[in-house]
Amino acid sequence: MKQPAGRFLRHLHQWALRLVGVLILLISIAAPLGVVYMFGFPQTPLTLRYLETGYQGLLILMWLALTLRVLLGDRSADGNVRLGRRNRTILIGAYAALTLIAIFNLALRHRWLAPDAFLDTVSAPWLIIATLLIVSFLELARAVSGILSRRVNPSSILAGSFLLIIFIGSGLLMLPNCTYRGLAYADSLFTAASAVCVTGLSTVNMAETFTVTGQVVILILIQIGGLGIMTITSFFGLFFMGQTSLRSQLRLGDLFSSDKMGGLGKTLVKIIVVTFSVEALGAVLLYGVVDGRPEFASGGRTLFFSVFHSVSAFCNAGFSTLPGNLYDPAVRHLWGVPAIVSWLVICGGIGFPIFSNFLSVAGRKAGNIVRFIRRRPLVRRPRQWSLNSYIVLKTTAILIAGAWGYMLVAEWNHSLAEFSFMGKLSQGFLAAVTPRTAGFNGVDMQRMLPATLVLTTVLMWIGGAPQSTAGGIKVTTFYLMMKNVAGTIRGDSAINVRKREIPASSVRRAFAVIGVSSGILVAAVALLAFLEPGQRTADLAFEAVSALSTVGLGSGHTPELGTAAKMVLAVLMFVGRIGIIGILMAVIKPQPDRPYTYPQEDILIN
Repeated sequence: MKQPAGRFLRHLHQWALRLVGVLILLISIAAPLGVVYMFGFPQTPLTLRYLETGYQGLLILMWLALTLRVLLGDRSADGNVRLGRRNRTILIGAYAALTLIAIFNLALRHRWLAPDAFLDTVSAPWLIIATLLIVSFLELARAVSGILSRRVNPSSILAGSFLLIIFIGSGLLMLPNCTYRGLAYADSLFTAASAVCVTGLSTVNMAETFTVTGQVVILILIQIGGLGIMTITSFFGLFFMGQTSLRSQLRLGDLFSSDKMGGLGKTLVKIIVVTFSVEALGAVLLYGVVDGRPEFASGGRTLFFSVFHSVSAFCNAGFSTLPGNLYDPAVRHLWGVPAIVSWLVICGGIGFPIFSNFLSVAGRKAGNIVRFIRRRPLVRRPRQWSLNSYIVLKTTAILIAGAWGYMLVAEWNHSLAEFSFMGKLSQGFLAAVTPRTAGFNGVDMQRMLPATLVLTTVLMWIGGAPQSTAGGIKVTTFYLMMKNVAGTIRGDSAINVRKREIPASSVRRAFAVIGVSSGILVAAVALLAFLEPGQRTADLAFEAVSALSTVGLGSGHTPELGTAAKMVLAVLMFVGRIGIIGILMAVIKPQPDRPYTYPQEDILIN
């Protein structure tokens, strides 16, 4: 009798845990939905009072559910992994704060305590909502760890996450408070896809269509898309899965193309810290340039402009809150704005691995300077720059310098004619940088020479660095293509860079990206030409390259396209952001290596 009774109790315990988990998950979903309703729809004092009462109830219900889960036996998302001491301390602290706020709210509601300044603060609606959102976010991240712990293709997770955020964003942009006069769903979906894929193409005038609330939603979508959905979810997933989990290290290593088994948590923290630090610095610099201008009368508008454009530039999005983008009269002749934006685009486009390598080298150089001052022996470290950093920085510098020189020579008396000397230098630099792949427009593109538009198209196709916010085929792919062409002409048997041989698998991957990218562009341009027979093929090709490379520069005809053509561009943006190879890996099952090889036989090439 004891064994059946024990089994029944175990089943009852598991059933209770699942029920409590479902309740916590439902509350975690309901909390952000309430915020969406609060800010997305017009509210009256009565509905706001109902919402505040509802959030008080959700807060207490969440506290009771979490308390019951603790009493039943709290476990991490992966039952085989124990939470680390630091992570458990954070969770205990969050639970203690939630308990404190819930108890004091219960005391005030039932008049167990007399109101005072402290209790009024603890029961403030903003504090209740913020606390519930933080706890809900942690619980949703706890659920993400369960997904990461399963045997799912990382490329599938990445593609699915981007799709989910795009559809959520398109729904948010349809809310009444997000637009002035409403928005068609096709335009909402296109804008959300462009923001999450950090492209910048738009079928509507952003300043005239979206309210401040809508622009905040777009800013959040840009930040999520630029920082990387899997960077955010993996950070919190790793928090719950634990650093000691071999499975978690393998899963996150696949997502970040890392062959190091340890230190992924520190890497994720560095990515987030570097991103927010650079964006904050850029916002401060932009604020200093535009502060006091009559076009930015209020301090709030100046601050929002600075933050929005700093995030948009670092994430290589190219969105602007101004009707004319950076060519708007409000900032057109402020040469500091395009200069700051250009360097933010470069920082975001070189990628975190290069940024990390740069900070590491700079730290070692600074350490040697300190040792020199203290008259201590210097520490010499060979090969401080990784091969990837060398290729990215060298290729990026050559492309930017060459494009900048061309822009100044060719466009000096054309699209740059209206600017001062410093303005020409700054706007020419922006025109050389922005195709890789930001999409900011600081000049009148209708006045650009046809040859300049061709060069811009090529730069858009090349894009930025791998594991960055930029798109395109990537500078490393372009570099390998040029080295392979030169090596083939010279008769080299392998590609060697800085006394290192590039593996044949990397060369095959590079040419696979080039081939698939070219094929997609040809098919997309043909489809666009079929759907839009009234548009020039050259303009459609420019739009297609801009979408696939997630640039955002347009020929000015994007709003004129039909719904079907807009969806074609939206698909191109999605494919470009996820990565061509990533899309193929998500839908094609990899084949195991054969334990044998076939005899070789040459074929005619030319």
